[in-house]
Amino acid sequence: MSLPVIDIAGFLEPTSTPEALQTIADKIHTACLTTGFFYLSGHGVTAEEGAQILRSTRAFLVDGTPGEKERLSIARNDHARGYQRIGDNVTGGKSDWHEALDLYAPSPFPHLPQLDQLKVLAGQNRFPDRPADFQPVVENWIRRLSELGLVLMRATAMGLKMSLSETEQLLDQVRNSFWVLRCIGYPPLPSTHDGVSCGAHKDYGCFTFLHADSTKGSLQVYVPKANATHDEQEPEYHWIEANPIEGAFVVNIGEMWETWTNGLYKATLHRVVHKSNNYRVSVPFFYEPAFDAIVAPLPAAIRLQQRLQRKQQVEIVKKPVKYGEFLMSKVSGNFSTSADSDAPKRDRY
Repeated sequence: MSLPVIDIAGFLEPTSTPEALQTIADKIHTACLTTGFFYLSGHGVTAEEGAQILRSTRAFLVDGTPGEKERLSIARNDHARGYQRIGDNVTGGKSDWHEALDLYAPSPFPHLPQLDQLKVLAGQNRFPDRPADFQPVVENWIRRLSELGLVLMRATAMGLKMSLSETEQLLDQVRNSFWVLRCIGYPPLPSTHDGVSCGAHKDYGCFTFLHADSTKGSLQVYVPKANATHDEQEPEYHWIEANPIEGAFVVNIGEMWETWTNGLYKATLHRVVHKSNNYRVSVPFFYEPAFDAIVAPLPAAIRLQQRLQRKQQVEIVKKPVKYGEFLMSKVSGNFSTSADSDAPKRDRY
């Protein structure tokens, strides 16, 4: 099984017909039912914007001095925002072989006293001084991907056959997205390292838009073999490579879509195993619900499950969650202190 390539350009063109939009939406729906991953083209983000964010990320991570990086350490901030050294990030109990600078949406706790700014997620983003254009490039990227996230939400709602009012209610849950941006650098994975570049995990939230350099053979996705779907009792899975396609994002759904669809969509395991000799750069943008959003099974998803299962009633297997509390439980519980440094460790996000 390979990942589908979906052109979303029709949702950016005001002259698109309802039939054309439904065709695109149906492809997204099918991808979410099967692989949980797909390539997204026709998104309107320019090649130059993509090149800029990779250049800025590489310039900071490769050319930045240890002192410049340490000044931005998550240990000096809220233990979420900032720089992490190789090995600071932990997945499945093993250190990941990458370094990163993590940025989050503005603090959901803006009125905390200054002394409380070390509370997880209560701090402020800090940007490197070099390269000089890092902050404006990153802020433009966040704006562009936030706009695209809303477009993809609308398309996915159409794939679920949601009414216009239902769609607007869903969009209200993400308009103030508590987004996350990771600027990641992957050195070659040493043969002696007891782990991988980034361990197998599922993403927490809504959509992840991955933009990376041209390195092949690093990102791997755990998908059903042949034509199996997520709703099979014991589908057979295998790891496949999700190599970059020029002009397309690699997109995957997060665990909030499992709740919204009452388990119809499922977040997919993925990992990074970077064994090539180059320094790989990737910039995943996590488009998430608002921090105070209440995420619950959608009536449209229940209706769809009723049709698929040919039942008048289906079991509600997903309980409503407040996204901010869900996120805090994940992030707050994922820290420990390494034996040889003051750097906090955590499961990846």
